[in-house]
Amino acid sequence: MLDNIEKITINDIIENLRERMHSLAVSYGLSHPQVLEASQLLDHEISKYYHQLRNH
Repeated sequence: MLDNIEKITINDIIENLRERMHSLAVSYGLSHPQVLEASQLLDHEISKYYHQLRNH
């Protein structure tokens, strides 16, 4: 049953956040609050990723 469920990895999350931030930046400019929020979320996920790498 679990074979049919797609695993979402931290790499997928990072890539999705990166694409979202880029799209928002193109639409609103780099200093828009939504772009800054997306950037912060992306930074947080990248930090989690590097933390996982160091602990394995």
